Amino acid sequence: MSTASIILLVSFLTGLFLNVPIALALGISSAAAMIIASDMPTIAIMQSLYGNANNFTLMAIPFFILAGNLMQSGGVSRRLVDFAKLLVGSFPGGLGHVAILTSLIFAAISGSGPATVAALGLIMIPSMVQAGYDKGYACALQAASGGIGVIIPPSIPMVLFGALTGTSIGALFAAGFVPGIMIGLGLMIVNFIISTRRGYRGEKLEVSPRMLWGATKEAFLALMMPVIILGGIYSGVFTPTDSAGVAVIYGLIVGISVFREIKLKELKKILLDSAIVSAVCMLIMAMSAPFGWVITIENLPVRLAEIFTASFGTPVKFLIACNLLFLVLGCFMSSTAALIILVPIMMPMVVQFGINPVHFGLIMVTNLEIGMMTPPFGVNIFVACGIGKIPIEQVALKIVPFVVSTLLILFLLTFVPWFVLVVPTAMGLM
Repeated sequence: MSTASIILLVSFLTGLFLNVPIALALGISSAAAMIIASDMPTIAIMQSLYGNANNFTLMAIPFFILAGNLMQSGGVSRRLVDFAKLLVGSFPGGLGHVAILTSLIFAAISGSGPATVAALGLIMIPSMVQAGYDKGYACALQAASGGIGVIIPPSIPMVLFGALTGTSIGALFAAGFVPGIMIGLGLMIVNFIISTRRGYRGEKLEVSPRMLWGATKEAFLALMMPVIILGGIYSGVFTPTDSAGVAVIYGLIVGISVFREIKLKELKKILLDSAIVSAVCMLIMAMSAPFGWVITIENLPVRLAEIFTASFGTPVKFLIACNLLFLVLGCFMSSTAALIILVPIMMPMVVQFGINPVHFGLIMVTNLEIGMMTPPFGVNIFVACGIGKIPIEQVALKIVPFVVSTLLILFLLTFVPWFVLVVPTAMGLM
């Protein structure tokens, strides 16, 4: 291993150990390697930072974040919850089913796991506790179901994966439908079993066609947002980045003029919150450029590919090793950082083993989704615990059944690619 490689890896791992923010750890380690161990001009560092962030596809990320915040603040969450209650609220564990179903729908608006947990948890966690659910269980269920936000399209991690690899974002979005629904059904089965044992009954609802029609009308504009986003992409009317911009305009119109729950004075806070989250994602993306540059120059992906090929001689063994790696890293690292660091390293091996990039992308995103709901650094758990005002220890064990359910789905997705590829293939995207 060369001097530059040693400096890069040692300084990066040291930064992580010292709890340095991931963006700074990436930037400092790559700058140190380039300055100390190479004759590359320092201006090249700044050029790579700008060049990596100046990407039309990546503009979709801040727009999708803003669109999700607009719909969250515009009364969409409450209307979706009321709609879901009429559909599944009367079953045992009804409110838990409502949380899962609403997460499936809201995921097609936010594209983010933590955003889904925050938007729905403020409504569902207090409602479940009031109905007699254990608070730790309520937080665990919401943290697990919110993770579907990165599987159901539009998904911010999928946009990032597509931008990093050149894989069709439309195909990645289409590939997320079946896995997202499978994960949602798996969570509902777990909730049904636990609720039956604990006596969490459904709400006594006398659902009439008139009530169902009224709830559908109230939720119609919210339900139309994913139709507009995905319909525009797959019809060829606009790109994923264009669709994110359209989603922002739609969210503004619905929240301010139709539902009238967003006041102009609140718009500043929505924009500021969206800008902060977007800045974090884009800063990590920019800082990853010189890091990836050093990795490529030092030929590390090829060397790792040779090691992996020798150690895991078949695609099946390779995918098992990848799943284990992603699951471990997902517990300690944000999905954005994990994608940016791992994708450039793993893709040459994916190509060498003949694995479909869309299939691999879905496997990677699903693993990172599981990481969002597992201790010690599962961001979804932190958001849910913040809403429920309880320590993470009260949630850690209660989320295990939901993690096991999602792991079983991940096993199917890994070794039966049909579940992932059926929709994009049927739509002619592959």
